[in-house]
Amino acid sequence: MQLNHPIVDPCYNYALSQVFGASLVKRLDDSVHEDSIRSLLHHCGLYPVNEQWNFVHGLSIAYQYLRENYRCEYVYKNEIANQILLRYHSDNSATLLREVASDRSIADIVIINGQTVAYEIKTELDNFDRLAGQLGSYQCLYDCLNIVTHRGAVDAIYQKVDETVGIIVLNDDAKIETLRPAVSTAHLFDPAKAVVTLRQAELVAAYEKWVGKMPKMGTALIYTFCHEWYLGLDIEEAHIVFAQALKSRRPNPHQFNLILDCDTSLRMLFFGRELSKRYCVTARERLGLFE
Repeated sequence: MQLNHPIVDPCYNYALSQVFGASLVKRLDDSVHEDSIRSLLHHCGLYPVNEQWNFVHGLSIAYQYLRENYRCEYVYKNEIANQILLRYHSDNSATLLREVASDRSIADIVIINGQTVAYEIKTELDNFDRLAGQLGSYQCLYDCLNIVTHRGAVDAIYQKVDETVGIIVLNDDAKIETLRPAVSTAHLFDPAKAVVTLRQAELVAAYEKWVGKMPKMGTALIYTFCHEWYLGLDIEEAHIVFAQALKSRRPNPHQFNLILDCDTSLRMLFFGRELSKRYCVTARERLGLFE
């Protein structure tokens, strides 16, 4: 549904897209940062200067404008979170990760629930220069791979990817449509590349789950020891360890409740980063989310 926004000079588009960057999470309780957002929304004409300011309402207005007029990467990520993850897994049974180091690339989103599924986003603002390399990086790690894009890029993407790659469109109404489902390429899994994505703590936890207590050694030797142990597993075992480690990065209950309860425009802000209980309590107060 199209909202009746005032006409906004496109010169403000990039600045509006940056409102939903990491600084908003880090400075959520910073009145100076809020003032800069309010000033931007007033200057571009999205928020009437004669209307009483409400922080969450201002963010929602900015997001709806971007959703309709300047669909930056945050819009795509947020719609994936709302329409794919939370639509089907509102019980925190699946894990959504963002910007995951994956071989020589960074996966925009990875969702883990039984399978590991990567989502590579190509917005109206992107090109396909790195696409081939990105696909190769993801297919040696994740069971399935989807490209999420806009309608105007579909024909070009069909020509650039093989039939195993799923194609998903964020349509003109900002609804997600699957044009072609992904086909599993789990047989391409490469433990030597997967181990680089895993954290030392995850490798230690996996060793102790599969083998037993870690032998005593200097801290500097632990990663090498776990790395060699992981590469000694057969491919099926290594794949299980990899998927379980990624899934273990799910949000804690306080963080997930914050995600569920906040305005739908803000949900992706709180995914893919570890937020303490104290932060979540402060964020709830800041966003007017009372227990």
